[in-house]
Amino acid sequence: MSKEKNLTAVGGDDGHYAIKIAVMRPGSPISTFAMPARAWPGKLTSAGLTESASAEGLDKIYMTADNQYVTITADDLLGKFADTRSNDYPTSAVNRALVHYALRQAGVSGPTSLVSGLPVDRFYLGEVPNKDLINAKRENLLKPISCLANIDAPVIEMHQVLSEAVAAFFDQRYDEDGKVNEEFHELSSSAPVAVVDGGGKTLDIAVVREGGMGLYKDLSGTADVGALTLYDRLNQELRKQFSLGQDIAIKYLEHAVKTGQYRLYGKAQDVQKLVDGMLEEFSDQIRFEVNKRLKDASQFGRTIFVGGVAELLGKFRARVFPGLPEEAIMIPANPGFANARGMAKAAYLAAQRARA
Repeated sequence: MSKEKNLTAVGGDDGHYAIKIAVMRPGSPISTFAMPARAWPGKLTSAGLTESASAEGLDKIYMTADNQYVTITADDLLGKFADTRSNDYPTSAVNRALVHYALRQAGVSGPTSLVSGLPVDRFYLGEVPNKDLINAKRENLLKPISCLANIDAPVIEMHQVLSEAVAAFFDQRYDEDGKVNEEFHELSSSAPVAVVDGGGKTLDIAVVREGGMGLYKDLSGTADVGALTLYDRLNQELRKQFSLGQDIAIKYLEHAVKTGQYRLYGKAQDVQKLVDGMLEEFSDQIRFEVNKRLKDASQFGRTIFVGGVAELLGKFRARVFPGLPEEAIMIPANPGFANARGMAKAAYLAAQRARA
């Protein structure tokens, strides 16, 4: 039996803000895992409370080349981390270590068929795929890597790269067994489908041609606004309100958005009014970018709203898409994992083709 017959199909939405993994095993629901995209280019060890490799943090340190290391700090509230909002992040050692750690945390082991993604404006160079960057990203995750704790790492046998918003289209086009969703297929065969994908750093808009064969590139693109835009603004306002001299940890900001409370010196502070104002302002930013490309969206069979931004702004849908009837907007369950699920389905189909 060839290795291809045993490949685990995995989608890796390896964004600037979070690493989201979806694992597809036909006959079972797609399983998902997410973690912050936080790591440090270097070797950091922790002062463990017990004598174990895990306590020392060795299970979070990866050797990416001779004498070159990356330490995963995703679970450390105050840990060092590199800013991933750079153009070289998709092809970096930091990205490779984060993806491998996330795969392991998601329970992936052995030979793997992986699909990851790039923002629309980086996946395409004008009207054609940016082959140099796509190949560089593909090769990056195929390079050797090892964990200092001597833990077996998943072996990425196949790696393909999709445009991120297009992956969300795949998520709707196929079910969890890799079979065509006939209702969506009929809809998308007769009219273009728009995908609005709000991630950590960027907002991707992809208008998929009727029949699913390519994009309307002049209507598609990427705006430099995402969830981190919201958290940066909230950080500034909270620091100003409470006269703080340093930046607030991202986990505290996330908690404030979810609960309306910011815990300072152990005491919960009510910041709901501030958070609501920030979310309304952020909704208007997203609406502006969407309207620039999609106008009133009346020419599309459906507009799919996905990504972490869709989770943040679910209750502000009418503000983001004013005037659109409810049936025109599709927000799938767990919209933050739509890309990862679509990538997993694409990985499964690729593995099926490889063994045919």
